[in-house]
Parts: sequence; structure tokens; C-alpha cells
Amino acid sequence: MKFSLYISIVSMFLVSCSSMNKIVLLDKDLDKDTKITTANYPKHQLQEGDILHVKIIGIQEESFDIFNVENNANNSQTTSANLFLNGFTIDSKGDIEIPTLGKIPIEGLTVEEAKSKIQTRANDFLINSTVIVKHINFEITVLGEVNRPGTYTVYKDNITILEALGLSGDLSDYANRKKIKLIRDNKILYIDLTEIETLYSQNFVLKSDDVIYVEPLRNVRLRSSNAQIYISAISSIALIANIVFSILNP
Repeated sequence: MKFSLYISIVSMFLVSCSSMNKIVLLDKDLDKDTKITTANYPKHQLQEGDILHVKIIGIQEESFDIFNVENNANNSQTTSANLFLNGFTIDSKGDIEIPTLGKIPIEGLTVEEAKSKIQTRANDFLINSTVIVKHINFEITVLGEVNRPGTYTVYKDNITILEALGLSGDLSDYANRKKIKLIRDNKILYIDLTEIETLYSQNFVLKSDDVIYVEPLRNVRLRSSNAQIYISAISSIALIANIVFSILNP
């Protein structure tokens, strides 16, 4: 019985030794007067394939129905699918086409700038109108060593890589924090999350359709895997020894 207890203690010691030390992100203090907010980063510039939800409203709602696709489609529910199906897609020429208002070039503009441009066109047809514009297919994908990999829809004008990792449940214990891959426009960029300079990088703010891939720390994973094998083997030996001891000492 003492031998079995000894083996169990050794196993527990190996488990504790196999745990990883956490790596601190952005391991450096900012200057005292430095302020970091998403407002300081560039906002998404609209491009071909982006889908916008555009709604024009006013005091007499019925008179605005001819400008709004969802009202003409008789959809009483505002779901993600309806917003997508009734949205306005930027074509290869950089335009969207709105009923009555016609084609409006908005490629390269931010959502706020596109809203202002559509509002100017709407003012030629309507009095006291208000234009609402939302980008409805701003998506980013997070893969690799994170707790909840997947594709996420972003409901804001910009998103940082730290916010994206937050959506995906944070990095796993095996994530290589010094070499995060950012796949953008068929190019691979690398981000080091342990360096404070990352906050000032143009790649810190993500764009629509960006893919983040978090590589594993292969050597750490290998050591952990070996430790698990040793622990399993020692546990099996302890079980066998306990059975033999019980037989020899009934």
C-alpha cells in the first residue's frame, strides 16, 4: 500500500512539473501619457463584395417604402438572413444600386462616409430623411490554438487582434504568442503579441475577411505529450503493484 502511495505522489509531481508557465502579452509598460483606443486606428474601407444594409426613414414612413428593399419584400422579421438577402452588394465597379436613388460609388469609403454620400443623394428626392447604413458581412476567422475557433461577425467599424482572440475564447496554453499568422489578401503576415510595439502596427487592426492562425508551441506540446505517457505508464505500474501487493498480503 505504501509503494502504491509513493507512486501516486511521484505521478502528481510529474503532472505539476509538466504544467506550463504563462507568457505575458505586451510585456512592457506604455508611456505615461500614451492612450490606446480603437478610435485611433483606421476604420474599414468598403470594397467589392461588401454587403450593406441601407434604410431610409422619415416622418411619413409609407412614402419611403420605395427606397427600402426589405419593406417591399414583405418580411416582417429582421433576421441576419433577411438583412443579407436584402442588402446592397458593392459591385466590381465599386457601386451599390438603391431603388430610385440609382447607382452610388462608395468603394474605398468608410461606412460613415458612405452614409453621408447616400444621404446627399437621398436629399435630392426627399425632405427630412434619415439614412441608416450598416456593414453586415464584416467577418473574421480565428483558427489554431484558441479555445473557440471559428468565423465571427463583427458589429463595429473596426476590431483589433486582441478583441478577435477574446471572441475566440483566448489563446490556449500551447499557443505560440510570438508568431501569430495573419492571412490577408493572400499574404501571410506575422504578429508578436509579446511586444508592445504590436499596438502601433497597422496589422493590429483587422480587416473584413482576415484569417488569424495561432501556431502551437511544438516543443512544449511534445514535452507535455511525453509527460502524459510517463504518467500513464507509472499509473499502470502502480495499479499492477497494488494488485500484486494485495494478493501477496491478503
